[in-house]
Amino acid sequence: MTIYRMPRRFLVIGADGLVGRHVAGALPAADVLRTSRRGIAGEPTLDITDSDAVRRVIREARPDVIVLAAADAYVERCEREPAKTRRVNVDAARVVAASAKEREALLVVFSSEYVFDGAAGPYSEADERRPINEYGRQKVALEDIALDTGRALICRTSGVFGMDQKRRNFVHQLVERLRAGQTFDVPSDQLVTPTFAPALAGAVVELARSGSTGPYHVAGPQIMSRVDFAQAVAKAFGLDASLLRPRETRELSLAAPRPKRAGLDTRKVSAALGHPLTAPIDGLRELAGSESAQAH
Repeated sequence: MTIYRMPRRFLVIGADGLVGRHVAGALPAADVLRTSRRGIAGEPTLDITDSDAVRRVIREARPDVIVLAAADAYVERCEREPAKTRRVNVDAARVVAASAKEREALLVVFSSEYVFDGAAGPYSEADERRPINEYGRQKVALEDIALDTGRALICRTSGVFGMDQKRRNFVHQLVERLRAGQTFDVPSDQLVTPTFAPALAGAVVELARSGSTGPYHVAGPQIMSRVDFAQAVAKAFGLDASLLRPRETRELSLAAPRPKRAGLDTRKVSAALGHPLTAPIDGLRELAGSESAQAH
């Protein structure tokens, strides 16, 4: 009989990004080693395109769980520079996956609703993947690489928001524009499953500790139009929603096509955790409160 041993040692690769930082923060300091390309005080720097360095860090860290949070998540750049972004999102992931398999560590990767075509959402974990842009194709490749290890947790997520030092996520960008009195274009024909980063992180850690494998839609739990979500952001931060300008996707001159009727069915993760993730409205209120407290 195989006895399950709860993993203790986590290696978070890309711990300076939005997702990686929150995952690392959800773990006891003694249980996690963090790496980033730019460096975190007291932690090793790591360029994930440096295969030898990746192998060395994993070998020396001896992790039970490897959380690969480093990625190029800019959809437009993936479309315009597929070869360059694949070196980060696919080729580097293949090296991490090989090291995880060699060590028999659980590999955790992050995917997206963009693996689906958006023709008939919401999508469950069992639905066929049909990406319509390069970012989605790279995520499909990432998922396949992870699954080939035989022991991987694939976390598909969507519209992640939360405290972000780089202030790159949709919510921070929208808030900064509205605070400056500037208009903000929002796609009127796309759905999103907004995900509060601390809730995502907590769910990932819980799933990893329980030994869960395979794909999970770690998102939501509410599917919203991007306009409704943008209006909720404006309300939570006390900003002027009249500055939001709904636009059809075709009007935005985007290089990468977007899935429109997407949305992630999150019943599987809710059942595994015993509860859904934090609702987007509650997450926005918490984020707005945190920013207000920091300002004072």
